[in-house]
Amino acid sequence: MVNSSKSAANTKKLVLAAILTAAAIIMHTVETMLPPLMIGVPVRLGLANIFTLCALILLGAPYALAIAVLRCLVAALITGAVSQLPYSLAGALLSFSAMLLLDGLRRKDRISAVGESVFGSFAFNVGQLAVGILIAGNAMLFYFPIMSLLSVPTGIFTGAAAHYICKGIAKLPYVKGI
Repeated sequence: MVNSSKSAANTKKLVLAAILTAAAIIMHTVETMLPPLMIGVPVRLGLANIFTLCALILLGAPYALAIAVLRCLVAALITGAVSQLPYSLAGALLSFSAMLLLDGLRRKDRISAVGESVFGSFAFNVGQLAVGILIAGNAMLFYFPIMSLLSVPTGIFTGAAAHYICKGIAKLPYVKGI
């Protein structure tokens, strides 16, 4: 009986991870197709990161990492923006790493999902800029101050969205026992 309930919990985790992955891919794809906000530099909100953070909160680091990587790879293939893949992957991996560093503090209620997301948003921008510097040179450093500032409101938005989506998901009867 124990193996059966553990197997059911693992299946539930896998299904939830698949749903979060699909949502992240859809969000990444849609956001890529929309024109970026122009605030001195082109800005995207990073809405797909909502689902990486949800996975980190609800399922744990291995699932969140898999979702971050899969959404970058699959969305690049869907949109045909394969040249953007290094930027996207570097940002997603750094963002995941930053949020993982703060995850223990969030679990102890010393930081919120919003704070974790702001840090992740900043790290995402650092990852993208690092790739930009490698590809285009040091002129990319020009974007650092504005992207750093913009990571606060975008991180707040995605963190708040993740918080409320996770709360909703956690209430679902299907998710109980994960």
